[in-house]
Amino acid sequence: MTVFIVWLIAFAVVLLLSLKAWEGSLGRFAQRRLPTQLQGDPSQDRWVVSVALAVLAATFIVKPVSMLMTLILLAIVIWVGTRLTCWAMRKVKLH
Repeated sequence: MTVFIVWLIAFAVVLLLSLKAWEGSLGRFAQRRLPTQLQGDPSQDRWVVSVALAVLAATFIVKPVSMLMTLILLAIVIWVGTRLTCWAMRKVKLH
């Protein structure tokens, strides 16, 4: 129960801070990084990105080892995937 309370507090704090920072650098960063297909109404983008950041930050605060292991595994999978894709594209005859 304590972990849940800590997660909720961390979620609320990060959510409020990210909503406050949306008009500044966070909003500009999100607009630059999101593809045009994913950009919608700026007010909806504000909530979606802020909630996603709050969930990630709260989970990282409560279970940092699990998050680090997940990030390491994702990095390895992406690295292997890009290597395999590059290898396969070199082997494919495009003409």
